[in-house]
Amino acid sequence: MSAAASDQDLAPSALDNANPHRYFGPAVLDRTHQISFGGYVDLPGGLQLSVLSHFWRPLSTSLVVPNTNLGAGEIFRTDFTGDGTVQDPLPGTHVGSFERGINASNINRVLTNYNNTVALKLTPAGKVLLQNGLFTAAQLGVGDSLCYNNPNNLPANSLCAIAPPVLLAPPGEVNLSWLRALDLKVAWSYTIREGFSVQPSVGFYNLFNFANFDLPGTAVNGLLTGGAGQINGTTSVEHNVDRVGVGTGVYSLGAPRQLEFGLRLSF
Repeated sequence: MSAAASDQDLAPSALDNANPHRYFGPAVLDRTHQISFGGYVDLPGGLQLSVLSHFWRPLSTSLVVPNTNLGAGEIFRTDFTGDGTVQDPLPGTHVGSFERGINASNINRVLTNYNNTVALKLTPAGKVLLQNGLFTAAQLGVGDSLCYNNPNNLPANSLCAIAPPVLLAPPGEVNLSWLRALDLKVAWSYTIREGFSVQPSVGFYNLFNFANFDLPGTAVNGLLTGGAGQINGTTSVEHNVDRVGVGTGVYSLGAPRQLEFGLRLSF
């Protein structure tokens, strides 16, 4: 879910048209704790040290049941509230639930509960069909795993009008990562004559070369497809798809360690 689409306080449409407040929660730019500090010190001999550092808690993301790609009728499969929107958040969760109560250590308990209590059962739209005698539960596919395991072998007059199961996370599933960086700059000032001085310097960005992952827009996301880059399909090896790279060569926050040499002339 994108940064804009997850922040219902800002601009996007509600995730539930019948109850706009249903899924309110932390947006994907939310960090519960951010520690930043910096400063400089002048030393004898014209030396100057300066430091800037950031240690930020992980972002959050939402657990979202993906569209089934079975064609028309998605409201019978991923609309869990009956409001007409599809690809709803996992029932019982809200925006930003992952890393805010749900994490890699307990996600499979949440997904197993969904698979046992919601998956392969009717959503509100399907219940209306059943209550009005238009279809039987069997015709809608209640309890029939063939709907999603092998839909081409369904009996005649059968439909997949039930909630889809989701894949469990693999062993070693990762959480979203902290952002860690500490920059250090060393400069030396030398006065050639009154009113004219030079200051060579060297800066170390991400001095300790912390490996950073999961910046906004490139973080592990909550679409529960089970693929690499999703919160139910990403081990430490697959997590490299979200590792912060060097970019264009101009240092960006969280990138691998870089050195910058400078020379300042003051006159």
